[in-house]
Amino acid sequence: MTGELVKVPDLLRDWPWQRHLNKNYDQAKAASLEWFTSFKAFDAKSQDAFDRCDFARLAMLSYRYGDLARSRTSTDLMTLFYAFDEYTDVEDEVATRHMADIVMDGLRNPTKPRPNDECFLGEMARQFWQLGQQTSSPMAERHLIETMQLYVDAVVQQSDDRTHDRLRTIDGYWAVRRHSSGCYPSFALMELELDIPEDIYRHPLLDRMRDCALYLICAGNDLYSYPIERARGHALHNLVTTAMHQLDLTPQSAADWIGDWADGIAKEFLQCCADLPSWDPETDRQVREYVNGLACWVRGNDDWSFESQRYFGVEGETVRREREIWMLPRVEVQEARFSSSRYMVHFT
Repeated sequence: MTGELVKVPDLLRDWPWQRHLNKNYDQAKAASLEWFTSFKAFDAKSQDAFDRCDFARLAMLSYRYGDLARSRTSTDLMTLFYAFDEYTDVEDEVATRHMADIVMDGLRNPTKPRPNDECFLGEMARQFWQLGQQTSSPMAERHLIETMQLYVDAVVQQSDDRTHDRLRTIDGYWAVRRHSSGCYPSFALMELELDIPEDIYRHPLLDRMRDCALYLICAGNDLYSYPIERARGHALHNLVTTAMHQLDLTPQSAADWIGDWADGIAKEFLQCCADLPSWDPETDRQVREYVNGLACWVRGNDDWSFESQRYFGVEGETVRREREIWMLPRVEVQEARFSSSRYMVHFT
């Protein structure tokens, strides 16, 4: 293959949490896929691209021990994210805001029928949370709705940046990316079975651990997706691009810089674990479960990046082992919505 070869650092080489796949993977995947295809959102080729991404695997690598009902809800959220992102990342901020408002209305009113002429995203969001509510704690629902609003608002801002070709500083990038990533709503679903008091949930150490987990997830995603995004001309909202521009780096030196920075973030997460105070036995148990959930999300997202075909086609295990990715040449991309090859680049 021609092009620049970049060595990708292993951001989790010292991460204590190891890979584990939820036993409900097959059942949750089948049920969620049947549900999603009922909306007929994609053509056959685009549906195939979605299938190869295997978002059920992402959910079941990250939410490791939930029962089948909660596993289904977690898998459905990953699918809702994908559908919303696919429909908005070819739109300007006005169209994206319209779809964002539809999604949030569906989430906030899961028993309200949707208009017949509305984009399917409203009904998809409504059905997602109508089912999710059945196994959710009040804490989880509150945090999910709060963080989903921040998520869709950030996606609108991302659309505005794309429309105006706006390249942000590193700090400006994180101001949007921390919410457009969808990490915080994903973390909220870890609370489906929990009831941690709000003042403890907002403890500074737990706040920082949420941020650290998010940073590690986004850093990995941006490293792995950068070659395809650059080749497609879609790398504006990527930490590699931002670091290269602000710090005058090459792709390799940007990858190295991200690796060094992520090492510090991982160490900070582990130190926060050690520094957490004790409350009472039941609260301590729930906090431990929540913290383990954050850590498993970091590991699960990294494993999924190589086990699905989203970033590396069928070569994911090779990339995971050798830590080498190619900077692909710029290619012409058909801008028709949901091209099957949009995210799928196979090494030859």
